[in-house]
Amino acid sequence: MRLPSLSGRMSRPSDSGVTPRPAPGPAVNPVLGKVFLGRYEAVRFLGEGSNAHVYLGRETRDHSRLVVIKRIKDHVQQNPRFRQFFDGEVKSMSRFHHPYAVRLHGASLDDPLGACLVLDFIPGVTLETALEKCRRVTEERMARLIGPLLHALDAAQQAQVVHRDLKPANLMVTDYGTDAESVRVMDFGFAGFASKPHIQLAELTGRGSVFACGTPAYVSPEMVRGDAVDPRGDLYSVGVVMYEMLAGRLPFDGATTEELLAAHIHKPPPRFSRVGCPEISAATEGVVQVALSKYPSERHAGAREMAKQLSRAVGFDVWEATRPPAPLAGPDHGDDDDIVVCTLADDEPRRDPPSAADKFVLSDRFEALLPERLAVAKLRGFIEDVNGLATASEPGFVRVRLELPAGWKEPTAPPAASKSGLMNFFSSLRVPSVPRGKEPIEVDLQMQKLDSDRVAVLVAFRPLQWYLPDDRDAWNARCEGYYSVLREYLMAGD
Repeated sequence: MRLPSLSGRMSRPSDSGVTPRPAPGPAVNPVLGKVFLGRYEAVRFLGEGSNAHVYLGRETRDHSRLVVIKRIKDHVQQNPRFRQFFDGEVKSMSRFHHPYAVRLHGASLDDPLGACLVLDFIPGVTLETALEKCRRVTEERMARLIGPLLHALDAAQQAQVVHRDLKPANLMVTDYGTDAESVRVMDFGFAGFASKPHIQLAELTGRGSVFACGTPAYVSPEMVRGDAVDPRGDLYSVGVVMYEMLAGRLPFDGATTEELLAAHIHKPPPRFSRVGCPEISAATEGVVQVALSKYPSERHAGAREMAKQLSRAVGFDVWEATRPPAPLAGPDHGDDDDIVVCTLADDEPRRDPPSAADKFVLSDRFEALLPERLAVAKLRGFIEDVNGLATASEPGFVRVRLELPAGWKEPTAPPAASKSGLMNFFSSLRVPSVPRGKEPIEVDLQMQKLDSDRVAVLVAFRPLQWYLPDDRDAWNARCEGYYSVLREYLMAGD
């Protein structure tokens, strides 16, 4: 079959989770009393995670309205792909709303006080803290706390969102210790949209370990194996949480992370009677055991189905007893129209800041036959066939570089147009020279699942900014050749 011409089809741009810690030192305290996004004052330091300092904030126009401000740490912002990660988190949180999930109110990359997210403030204690206090809970109390989580996951499944990191530390218990206690799910911003295939860099290069996203004690076996992940992976994590709530211990342990991950794949969870909990009913244990099945097809079909089975086990309708009050909206937090977000258009390729290389960019969209079970083999086959190098991978995105010269190492800084001729000369010494017409090519693949087997692909070819071609026709011809090979590997349709 004759493949379509790349230069004819491709478009060208014109040339033009919070860990409480002691109060931080002076480097952080100065933001207290300052106003983020023009309306949220930071009033108290709450803690910090690996990515952000976290503050209690209040709305300057209504001091009774409290929020959480996550100020992204400087070293995170220095990551060259930080804007895309930030954009992904904001998009995830802004698209998914549910009364049992923490809500996003604002976000900015360019606030004078630093990149930040503003979220619901949920008074309460985390389930992790609650279990430290009481260690075990009754079957009925477990069901009433798990019910709101299942409502949120049911809505997430409909929105094609997978949380991927459910654990007690990400579940806030409100009205703790009362008849009204409930749960709110945190960190849906780190969720992955099920529509974005994630092919990890180690899978494409054959070097390093495949990373199991999530927390090792709660991660699903398919995430450890590197298999496709869908909402049933979250149900596995719910099963781990349920087991921990009832037994006062985790179903799996290990001396090392590797042993713990292997247990998720190979070991059956011990029966409650064998861990000192013979009073747990067989029906409730059955629900937990199904949730902890090693393969998604063996688990409940969804959160609503799990709630149905749990209701039979505990003797009351968990779904109805924990149904959020109508309408499905959170408390009145004002108008969402003023949310400040950093967005990338859904139909544009992921891109670094504009550079002189942009005028050579070629891009195209097509559909490909790319079942997840074969995606790694297909893309790795293409990369090996063209002697390329996979250099980046995120959910829905892969970057490959072609024809890199021997001895290539990423320069510490790009060439700057403002440099003197002498400085440009010394800068050119940092990268190996290449023959004319052999400039390296960078290929970005942005992927969105259409169904279980088909993927929409947005591909962009561009030169590295250290090696700008001077013959556009020759450049286009080289890109067309690689484009044809890529389409053949991905079994692309017209």
